[in-house]
Amino acid sequence: MAKLYINKDIVADKDKMENWYLTGDEGLSFPDIQYFLSWLDPADPKIDIEIHSCGGDTVEGYAIYDALRASGKEISCTVVGRCASMATIILLSAPLERRKAYPHAKFLIHKPYLARYDDLLDLETIESIKSSLEAEKDKMMAVYVERTGVESTILEVQMNKEAWFGGEVAKQLGFISDVLIPTTAKGTDYKLNSEKMNKEKQVTVKQSIIDRLLAKCGYQKIEDIPVVSMELTDAEGNTLTVEREEGEPQVGDAASPDGEHVMPDGKTIIVTDGVIAEIKDPEEANGDEEIEALKARIEELEEENAALKTNARTVEDNKILNAVKMAGGENWLAKHCSTYRVSLRTQSFKNTVETQASAEETPIQRKLREEREKRTKK
Repeated sequence: MAKLYINKDIVADKDKMENWYLTGDEGLSFPDIQYFLSWLDPADPKIDIEIHSCGGDTVEGYAIYDALRASGKEISCTVVGRCASMATIILLSAPLERRKAYPHAKFLIHKPYLARYDDLLDLETIESIKSSLEAEKDKMMAVYVERTGVESTILEVQMNKEAWFGGEVAKQLGFISDVLIPTTAKGTDYKLNSEKMNKEKQVTVKQSIIDRLLAKCGYQKIEDIPVVSMELTDAEGNTLTVEREEGEPQVGDAASPDGEHVMPDGKTIIVTDGVIAEIKDPEEANGDEEIEALKARIEELEEENAALKTNARTVEDNKILNAVKMAGGENWLAKHCSTYRVSLRTQSFKNTVETQASAEETPIQRKLREEREKRTKK
């Protein structure tokens, strides 16, 4: 099997030197493909093409597309990086069942445009350029419709966006049939049943042939028209696919995979059973945690308040304590209440204070004190 790498911009042969001078890459031209085809082994029936190109010259691109289809070889194309503009035409040189892409491949289709025009333009020239670009667009759209099997109205929506899209959208638009799973990947997500995959692939190919025959007869099943989707990247770098052509995702939009997806703008998109069930704003998303924290704090304060109420004195308690203090305190209680006794600790403290006070008295002070005590006893 021969290997062909389309990994440069598509340029005319005469422009290679200028392209090399401006970008450092001379580009790929139709004569390069002719040279490649001329060296193929006639006994080798297959050509495996890897595409990583942003496209380029339309004349060269269509020439390469026609040459590959006319080669008589079994063409297979795999997008390994970018596939834009005329590179998407070259991709379509392979039949749908042999058009693949790796998970991180990106695609871009857009309306034809004139890269530069150095001469002065008059009205007639402008009209001529307009007609030429419209004809180029119709030509490109005819190839897209034929090789993808998708209606021009759907393709034109994506074409007018002029925005990159991933492998899943490329499948829906008919540019590829499958997103390849890396052969070196490990884990349950990649342990697929090969026999089941082969059967599904055969069914897909047969169904594709039947659909094409029906389309030739003027029939088309509306439910088979692919839905244009957006591929969004969440804050963790994972892909969230939303079936919506443009605008902000809304509740009720079909989306995958299920789960909570925190987006870079802080919003949280919740997908349940393949449908967006709820979209939370950043404040709303954090509100649940804040509410739970506030509830926990309220419970703590209530417990502290209950403890304080248990140990708090009542108004009546304070009245009694004030009355005792004004009457003479504990000594008065001990003297007039037969059931009250001063605690050992309190009494010990008072004795100690009295002993210290006695030790500090002068002889005269001590004599006077003794006299007062005698008079008190009498």
